[in-house]
Amino acid sequence: MGIRPIDLVPPPEDAPPAVRLTHVDQLRVRFTGERDGEGPITLGQANMLSWIAKEKPYGRFAAGPLELPPGASMVDVTAAVEVLMARHEALRTLFPADGRTQQVLRSGELAVDVFTADEEADTQVLVNELIRILRSEEFDLSQELPIRVAVTAVDGVPTAAAVVYSHVVVDLPSMVMLARQFTELAAEPTRRQVGPHGHQPLDQAAAERSERGRRRAEEALRYWERIFTTIPQNLYAVPPAPDGPGGSSSSWLWSRAAALALPHIAARTGASTSMAVLAAVCAVLSHRTGHRQIAMPTLCSNRYERRLHDYIGPLATDSLVSVEVTCAGFDELIHRAGTAVLRANRYPAGQPQEMDRLARITDERGIHVARRCTFNDSSAAMGSGPPTPAVTDTTATDPTEARRALTESTVVPRSWGEIRALLAFRLLDKEGQMILGVLTADRHRITDAESALLLTAVERLLVEAAAGDVDLDRLGEVTAVAPLTRDADWRFVDSNWIQLSQTQHLLDDALPTAGARVFAVPDDHGRPELVAYLANGDATTPGRAHRACLERLPGRDTAMAPRRYVVCARAPHDPADLSQWRRMPVRHTGDGREGTPQ
Repeated sequence: MGIRPIDLVPPPEDAPPAVRLTHVDQLRVRFTGERDGEGPITLGQANMLSWIAKEKPYGRFAAGPLELPPGASMVDVTAAVEVLMARHEALRTLFPADGRTQQVLRSGELAVDVFTADEEADTQVLVNELIRILRSEEFDLSQELPIRVAVTAVDGVPTAAAVVYSHVVVDLPSMVMLARQFTELAAEPTRRQVGPHGHQPLDQAAAERSERGRRRAEEALRYWERIFTTIPQNLYAVPPAPDGPGGSSSSWLWSRAAALALPHIAARTGASTSMAVLAAVCAVLSHRTGHRQIAMPTLCSNRYERRLHDYIGPLATDSLVSVEVTCAGFDELIHRAGTAVLRANRYPAGQPQEMDRLARITDERGIHVARRCTFNDSSAAMGSGPPTPAVTDTTATDPTEARRALTESTVVPRSWGEIRALLAFRLLDKEGQMILGVLTADRHRITDAESALLLTAVERLLVEAAAGDVDLDRLGEVTAVAPLTRDADWRFVDSNWIQLSQTQHLLDDALPTAGARVFAVPDDHGRPELVAYLANGDATTPGRAHRACLERLPGRDTAMAPRRYVVCARAPHDPADLSQWRRMPVRHTGDGREGTPQ
């Protein structure tokens, strides 16, 4: 039982190496491609560069094994690498410090490090250690090729090989294609031809900047703007832990039961198994949080056009999937999820500077939207062979077999490298066993027990749905999950679950001398609205107050900026009494938003 290595090797744990490698040689692989060139970076490259600069995530390195064919020699390994470097311009691209251009080298040299190890060592252990070594230093993409390769050998014969790329030049489908091509090239000398000049990142950048590309980017931005007017700033709003952040962690469900259930669901609904998993996640999140609109960033590979099928480069970028969980049955929710994904994939995130337009919407609403709850389906790229008959053929198993297999399921917590998302679902496999993970940046807020609760709830819903449609009103009964408990401190304001106490802390930090107090009062439609009363005379205006709150809002998931600011000449005797504030002389009042008369 293990996670397939292409996505999660080595396990992000600080542990002593399981095997000791000795560096013995460095082979120089010279390559020459068809062309060199310089031009603007692609959308995918820009998103990766921005992500890495802001977060320095564990995933900035894209690591995986290189499968050696039987009898492969060191010459076969270097010959395969040479062809890959010549064939794919992404692998011989530098990124100047300006962050806006890419420079493709026509020729150059790549070092392949060779290590010796115990000939009895397990291949997976060797790969893990090679990747740990290759990841030990950051890429300097302005001067260094974005690929590193290393090999272990016994008596000069390669026994394991691994590669680490900068995520700026590959996404997961790219890695899968490169790994497959490497093995084919190493196995068969007659295939060692560069081949026709395919679609390359320089070509992709030109396409994105064409009139058609700009039109699609504008359509995508309008799609995001529409959703940003209603989504919560944090889908899974839970209070800050008293002890502070607890560090990153992950929990992983291995479920043969869910893998057995999925084909039955797909056969009945006509939807893909991935859509069934996404719908189950949406249903569980909706039931647990009380939100009826589940909007999550999810990676979109955008490989629908023929020219992009074999493209090596980071096409994956955020799409924003928004699913309304307002239907009666699970089957309908699966269809809604499928429609939502198709729509979202048409409108991926644009250039980071263009997406800044969304800040106007969040500033107006008084919230800060970040990637706090996400869903990433890597299962298609992770597949390594034909599915087992028991999974693909619904006549091979009875739906009740899925229920019986529930006793085999396991949820395993694992440490994890740095991550920003509070709650990140990652689907790695659906065949043989469903492998579904929950990653969190704060294990004090999303505990291992909470992660296990969510994962098993998704599994139980899928198993129940194997036998037929599930009434979503029965979700608590089916999943054994109850809605989050919220005390009197919580309010549901403009699609956000917020805490008055945390909003008060925001005001205290943003306006320490203003004697500010926040109250939730009904608006003209009876919905709760946050109003801040300040006692700072002429020193504070609604506009200054709102800007100060917005500046200190990031990271406060259960607070939001008030809708209205009332600046009084002085504070009342009892600042906690709203009626006393309302009797104070008012100097300024307004919402503090730009363009609104105050």
